[in-house]
Amino acid sequence: MSKIKRLVMLNQMAGPLFRELAEGLAPLFEDGCLLPTGHPDTLALKNQLPKKIDLIIAPVYDRTSKLKRIISWIKYLISISRLVLGSKKTDGFLLTSNPPLLGAWFWLLTRFRQRPYTVLIYDIHPDVLVMMGIFAINNPVVKIWHWMNNKVYRDAKAVVTLGKHMASKLSKQYDISQHKLHVIHPWVDTEVIKPIAYNNNPLVKEFNPKTKHIVLYSGNMGISHDIDSILEVAKRLNNREDILFLFVGGGEKWQDAIDFKNRHNLDNIKVYPYQSEAQLPYSMALSSISIVALDRGAEELMVPSKVFYYMAAGSAVIGICQGKNELLDVIESNECGLCVQPNNPTILAKTIEDLITDKVLLGQYRMNARRAAVELYSRERGVEKFVSILKKVELISNEKSTTSQAK
Repeated sequence: MSKIKRLVMLNQMAGPLFRELAEGLAPLFEDGCLLPTGHPDTLALKNQLPKKIDLIIAPVYDRTSKLKRIISWIKYLISISRLVLGSKKTDGFLLTSNPPLLGAWFWLLTRFRQRPYTVLIYDIHPDVLVMMGIFAINNPVVKIWHWMNNKVYRDAKAVVTLGKHMASKLSKQYDISQHKLHVIHPWVDTEVIKPIAYNNNPLVKEFNPKTKHIVLYSGNMGISHDIDSILEVAKRLNNREDILFLFVGGGEKWQDAIDFKNRHNLDNIKVYPYQSEAQLPYSMALSSISIVALDRGAEELMVPSKVFYYMAAGSAVIGICQGKNELLDVIESNECGLCVQPNNPTILAKTIEDLITDKVLLGQYRMNARRAAVELYSRERGVEKFVSILKKVELISNEKSTTSQAK
């Protein structure tokens, strides 16, 4: 294999985690990293990124409907086709599962001009789409997709995923050798996302002027997320003057939250759209308790990265999930919160009230969350693990040092 001089990193929505990975990897390649993405926050930082990262504007991921999602995926695949077909022998590739068909598309494009690549799986497709009810398990599209996945993973230098349950699922479903399959948890820049005193938080005046205990849900409010239970809890706890439910994000159920608030005339709910990345450290640091909702059936298919951001901000975490899953493992092993079953607002309401009432336990959970984020899930540790994998598969020359990684 030719020496890899440039790493092409394909991700339609290269947010903070992927951008931080690019910043850590770019110094280790002679010609740096090429990053085609449609993520608006990353594109806004185009002139602030290190010189060895070449950012290319690509079609954005449109979440507003299922049809628009698929159209935006196709637009991205078309946009990167010329780049892949025109690549050099000295180019290596890092593929993600965003958009879901990226691996299969890349594999087809490079049949006659093979290029070394590693796959980073955020969500296991098409299983996620089956879980969401978009495809039936016996649909021919699903069978062809699985067949293509086998080809993609077989030819990859390495397959990286976010948790042991996802790795187990992939190992059972596909013929991936153990030495090729790796687990790296999502990470968080603990120097950026950290606890911030209320008197130093510029969002307090607008978001929480009465300095109540905030129960935060931040991120995608998808059709399969258990937003309904959280809203019902807010309704039941409307008499609590010390609790405010804050929703920040978007998705199919974002408007539902607004409608629910207005329909029941609830003043303990605030709903905001996605905030800029610059606001993220401040919105995260507002919460006493943060909620992560893992979809039913998604236990082995994804790991919600937001939990690590919550932890870095020093928030206790409540996971809405069932069965064995990575979210449960993270919360229990680090003693930073509690988990409840989906669609059970009674238990969720009691859990929130008990935590707010028990200030000692809440404080312990918050302290444990921050400590675990720093010690186990920091940006430096995550990037270091990724560099180690790319060295093993010779996408990075072992002559290069990791000391030049971005801090």
